[in-house]
Amino acid sequence: MSSYHHEADRINVTVNEEISAVIYVGASVALGVIGFLGFTLNLIVAFIIVKDAQSLWTPVNVILFNMVVGDFMVAALGNPLAMISAITGGWYWGYNMCLWYAWFMSTLGFASIGNLTVMAVERWLLITRPMKALSIRHAMFLAFAVWMYALSLSLPPLFGWGSYGPEAGNVSCSVSWEVHDSATNSDSYIGFLFALGLVLPVVIIVTSYFAIVTTTIRVKKKAGARGRREAKVTRMVALMISAFLIAWSPYAALALAAQYFNAKPSPSVAVLPALLAKSSICYNPIIYAGLNAQFPRSLKKILGIRDIQTGTNGSQQTALTTINKQEQKH
Repeated sequence: MSSYHHEADRINVTVNEEISAVIYVGASVALGVIGFLGFTLNLIVAFIIVKDAQSLWTPVNVILFNMVVGDFMVAALGNPLAMISAITGGWYWGYNMCLWYAWFMSTLGFASIGNLTVMAVERWLLITRPMKALSIRHAMFLAFAVWMYALSLSLPPLFGWGSYGPEAGNVSCSVSWEVHDSATNSDSYIGFLFALGLVLPVVIIVTSYFAIVTTTIRVKKKAGARGRREAKVTRMVALMISAFLIAWSPYAALALAAQYFNAKPSPSVAVLPALLAKSSICYNPIIYAGLNAQFPRSLKKILGIRDIQTGTNGSQQTALTTINKQEQKH
């Protein structure tokens, strides 16, 4: 990583512009709230899935668990470093830690969109080609493949292709989107990131959901209880994908503008899309808890709370979950 030290002084000059103390205070508060919610909500969801694996350990939840673990690591290990930097008025941890932080957070970000892509494909197979639906074993293999995919995108700057550096008012570190350096071929690396880290996943997601929608319209009248349940899970995944893309789109647009159109927003402005992107770790647990009918039942069971409404509907849901798992296991 010594090849990056010549970048350090130059990049630090670009982020050393005067930033209002209010921006730093606001960023530290936002990072604190995001970190607390992300840590707490993702921990609860992960705990519930593990604790009630008999009911919740389905292929789509295997991938969801993979994503929840990544989001939890962002909240537990990434956000505190950025929050302390905001409190102290600039990156506090030194240049080498900046590189490792940027690599770590980039890996987790790419893993998130990878997990969402796999979830979309899982929904596509289950709805349109149920005989080829993913098994739990397949889902676990794909969960591992997601991390290999994320590493293939995030490791190159550590070996000389592209670079990492401070961003967003020197509060955090990421890919040096604004750098044009022939020594590290930064232009080609960023093109590689956008092609494989954004465009390809979005194309796969959109294609999968287009097929899902057309199939759902065609067989809507034939859908029974299980079909309605899977449709609800499909909507849940779609909402997770939408929330992720909404959170990350301003950041991606700013990065594209900085790299290809020489846009140079002030650090005070650039920090806002970065904070919105970091907030994405809070949405999935809320969406999952709100739209997954089995989740509140599992939570009540773990807490020992008796559901007075449990009867035919509860029994039917449990039976559906069991049948679904048995059909998808190999």
